[in-house]
Amino acid sequence: MNETVTYMLSVRGLCCDRAESAVRRILEALPGVHRAHVSVVAGRAVVDADPAVVTASVLAAALAAAGYPARLDVL
Repeated sequence: MNETVTYMLSVRGLCCDRAESAVRRILEALPGVHRAHVSVVAGRAVVDADPAVVTASVLAAALAAAGYPARLDVL
């Protein structure tokens, strides 16, 4: 069984529902991502993913390439 971890990312550029949907689609299209919840209000994405397939760096790079700079939040 694959392990699942939750990554929390601060995302810049989240200004509206359209950006929220775009970020969610970008994240959920990545291999290993099971679910992404994005909040404009919080400026954050919470991603459940298989750490053997996708890392926080991969998530942040995919968002940055689409114009949404992101960084891992440390809990």
